[in-house]
Amino acid sequence: MTPPILLPGILKEKELTLALRRLKLKSSDIKSIHYADNATLIFLKKRVKNKPKKELIPPRSLEAEILRAEEFVETYRYLIERERTAEIEAQIREIKTLSATERELFGRAILGLRGRYMGEQFYFHLVRFSRDKRIETEIANGDIVLVSYGDPLSSDLTGTVYETKPHYITVAFENAPPKWALRDNIRIDLYINDITFKRMEENLLDLLHATGRTRELRNIILGLQKPAPAEAIPFTPKDNRLNPAQKEAISKALGSKDLFLIHGPPGTGKTSTLIELICQEQRQGHKILATADSNTAVDNMLARLAPLGINIVRIGHPVRIAEALQKYSIHFLYEQHIETVLLKEGWQEVKEMAAQRDLHAKPTQARSRGMSHDRILSLVHKGKTQRGISKETLQSMASWIRMNEKIDRKVQALQSKEAEIYDRIIREADVVLATNSMARSDMLLSHRFDVAIIDEGSQQMIPSTLIPVTKADRFVIAGDHKQLPPTVVSNERLLKETLFESLIEHHPNLSSMLTIQYRMHEKIMAFSNMHFYEGRLIADASVKNHTLADLGVETSTAYPQILDPKRPLTFVDMSNTDAAEAQTQRSTSYYNEVEARLCVDLAKELLEMGLESTQIGIITPYAAQIMTIKKLLEKAEITVETKTVDGFQGQEKEVILISFVRANDKGEIGFLKDPRRLNVALTRARRKLICIGHAKTLRHDALFADFLKFMEDEGDFIAG
Repeated sequence: MTPPILLPGILKEKELTLALRRLKLKSSDIKSIHYADNATLIFLKKRVKNKPKKELIPPRSLEAEILRAEEFVETYRYLIERERTAEIEAQIREIKTLSATERELFGRAILGLRGRYMGEQFYFHLVRFSRDKRIETEIANGDIVLVSYGDPLSSDLTGTVYETKPHYITVAFENAPPKWALRDNIRIDLYINDITFKRMEENLLDLLHATGRTRELRNIILGLQKPAPAEAIPFTPKDNRLNPAQKEAISKALGSKDLFLIHGPPGTGKTSTLIELICQEQRQGHKILATADSNTAVDNMLARLAPLGINIVRIGHPVRIAEALQKYSIHFLYEQHIETVLLKEGWQEVKEMAAQRDLHAKPTQARSRGMSHDRILSLVHKGKTQRGISKETLQSMASWIRMNEKIDRKVQALQSKEAEIYDRIIREADVVLATNSMARSDMLLSHRFDVAIIDEGSQQMIPSTLIPVTKADRFVIAGDHKQLPPTVVSNERLLKETLFESLIEHHPNLSSMLTIQYRMHEKIMAFSNMHFYEGRLIADASVKNHTLADLGVETSTAYPQILDPKRPLTFVDMSNTDAAEAQTQRSTSYYNEVEARLCVDLAKELLEMGLESTQIGIITPYAAQIMTIKKLLEKAEITVETKTVDGFQGQEKEVILISFVRANDKGEIGFLKDPRRLNVALTRARRKLICIGHAKTLRHDALFADFLKFMEDEGDFIAG
């Protein structure tokens, strides 16, 4: 087999032809070309007699590296483009096929709003959209939304959600909104954020030709290089409440040379562990980048770091940052900077100069008869004119050009000074917080960090996690691969795989599991503990036996057995009832009217017993069941958070009601089969978990059969 040729640089078209000519080769001699590491790897066809020189033949290891890096990058570039297209198509398709009311019930639209202009903040125009009826929505701070009056798909007005409240939602626009946005009957729809995909693709291309430390980390991730072991480093905790498992994880993460993984099952204090790790890294004089896939998770870290006296800055669209935390936003810090006052005066001067400039004739194409600016200035300097343009007009255009050049120089100087201030704020910070996507923003392009600490590692696609990884010399990822993977609209299998899971599988010695949980009664925890966490979880004494009875609630008269405040675990079997699954004509999703009614009745009764609505959550795997339950809640005039299992990941409530929906003779349970979905559903409740399902149907699945046996042995198994 003819060995390949390695040429320095990325050679294409003319450059490639010239390089081949020097080697006495032609394009037709090439079998394949591969690009990585700023080099061109060429495989020649077997028939080629001109053997390459020895110095052009790369080592086998470098050949393998280039092929692997290229394959990885090109595969994920293709997949994220597929996902971007799928997300856009899914949003458009749903807007077309679902009624406005149905989409609102799914939490992806808000109807019947009236807009009111609230002024400017951080150079964005704020509009508050309000209504009398309470707003229940999945749309959250930082989401991109489509604002419309009439047909949503005929509108091109998009903005960013600034805040959501029970009766209004505030949206930030880059430009002043049109007048129609301030009238009645405005509609808001959740839309797609295209820039995230662009940043992932740009980062992949940079990774393809990575150098230095980034190249080493890339090769570790690709399995081409082994990571160094982590040696535990002793430390004095800032937080004295940390348990031994948390301390061990921090100690090993501090001693890692390349990477470390913190496995945090539900309720085990993963965020507390990360905050302590950040504090310890800062004590060692390290510059830290702390990221997560969502703004909510980043703000959660920011809120915990804020009181600790560390110099922190939050990068990101200012309206995507929780209002209470905006004083840590880089835009807020810029506004407070002593030199910003002078810059504002400079921008005011630019406005005044522009007004003076516009008193003169602007050299438009028609007015200047196609002459360049230099030609106009030359003619005026020589006292000449041409092409039928009057001397006065030519002089006026020359004055416009000269003033415009002054403005351009002034603007460039101001922009340069602005960039310098932003850069200084980032350089002076100990910890920089951003979403994974924003870690790729222009503000951070020139900055590197000693360590990247990444939360939500098991809920983000690999190209997303790689953005902060490429910004640092080593990285720590926290997550739980036993919970749900990233949400992928295109259903591409590779996009559901995470870097966290891949690394913890290949390098278990570079991971540490948190084992003390502070959320659930030990019986609520028990099934997940046995099936997903090897029985290693221990309920802390503060939650081990806590129940609703500790909250002083009354006993239920309508459902005394199901809602017994002293009992943490209940399964209501609907097998011998008329609870049947069904589908609407336009949907593949399932609903179960009887189960939905029982959920709402139980929620009403829990409120009567003395619980707050914020202490109760209803979970169901199916979107159609969400819609059914929300309609019944609205009719009952009560508000209880109701979401799919996926939507409830990361949350907790004192009481969780789960409706499993499926009820059929064939034992078909669809995507309930994903064991991680069951794990997430069962681990949201703190004091009481009530499951409602058709046991005969569910028993056809081995995991559910185990779960039902567990409920019969350890909980209250009640016939519906």
